[in-house]
Amino acid sequence: MIISNRKFVLSLFVSVCSVGFGQFALAQKAPAPPQQTGQKRCWDATGKLIHCEGTGQDGDKQAGVVWPDLRFTDNHNGTLTDNLTGLIWLRQADCLGRANWLDAMTISAGLAAGKCGLADGSKPGDWRMPNIIELRSIIDFDTVRPSLPPNNFFINFEPTVYWSSSTVPAFPALGWFATFGVGPHVFDLKVNTFRVLPIRGGLTNPFLPRTGSDHCYDAVGDVIPCAGTGQDGEFMAGVVWPDPRFTDEGNGSVRDNLTGLLWLKNAHCFGFQAWADALKDANGLGQGKCGLTDGSKPGDWRLPNVRELQSIMDNRTVAPAIPVGSPFVNVQPTLYWSSSSGQNFPLLAYFSLMSAGSTVFEHKNALLGTWPVRSGK
Repeated sequence: MIISNRKFVLSLFVSVCSVGFGQFALAQKAPAPPQQTGQKRCWDATGKLIHCEGTGQDGDKQAGVVWPDLRFTDNHNGTLTDNLTGLIWLRQADCLGRANWLDAMTISAGLAAGKCGLADGSKPGDWRMPNIIELRSIIDFDTVRPSLPPNNFFINFEPTVYWSSSTVPAFPALGWFATFGVGPHVFDLKVNTFRVLPIRGGLTNPFLPRTGSDHCYDAVGDVIPCAGTGQDGEFMAGVVWPDPRFTDEGNGSVRDNLTGLLWLKNAHCFGFQAWADALKDANGLGQGKCGLTDGSKPGDWRLPNVRELQSIMDNRTVAPAIPVGSPFVNVQPTLYWSSSSGQNFPLLAYFSLMSAGSTVFEHKNALLGTWPVRSGK
């Protein structure tokens, strides 16, 4: 009887611990891991298409949250649902034409059922202009003109520039936009006119993180009250950042508690180098190099893809455009390579400008920074 009771108690203890540890693991899961870029091909430094295996390129690793087989659902009411992020998009992507930045938000807020083929019961105020993270979430970095996932159901999506609701903090007379011809996100004067593509929902999106924006601005860059502007700083849509955002692991690496990624603490260990060398050095990184005492071995680290590189940005800061108080050292307010090639220009690879946060591409022979990353455990 005593033995039986002991077995019962032991069994109960194991069960409770299993549940407890499971809940702990669930609680520790990163709230907003980056999605895959969509890139499945690889190119060498001359732009020649090559086999991906062992290259360490984006198309080799394909790191990130896997897309659903059916990325979009046509709701047959003038809207599309992105089955990865849950955002609802206007299907007629050319309906609202072109507008300057402030007018684009007014036009988006005025959208409702009966306009642009909508039969969704929406009313003015239900729609808004996406922030820059939401806008670039639908980019497929393996396609061009437009850079969208296949079978996306959009009507008349122009392979051109679309506004976001996000301001460039260093130069608040500028707004962020995404280029759907090939994929980069950059900025321009708010008085210029670009395409408008509104969204619904997503204010408490369980997948996409906030941009960091918490201020609103007029067309010339002066700070204004956020209420009723429709700007990124008013809605602050997305996953709230953990506090602290980063944890110094004490072994030469830093954990991003928002994405779960582990970054090399020394952000400039390799100096400036060409893209092929950046891939090689990132893939060969391990214990004993760059201050690492984490037990890692070659192959554990890699050059981040374009979405991973974008994920570390803070839309409130500049030079460098990463969250204030982060434990990194030697972060350069300059250009850092990603492992993603320019899908239409494979002589080029994507980089992020750490001084302001834009993502464009550069010739693979250029000398840029190398900041390795690895998947968190």
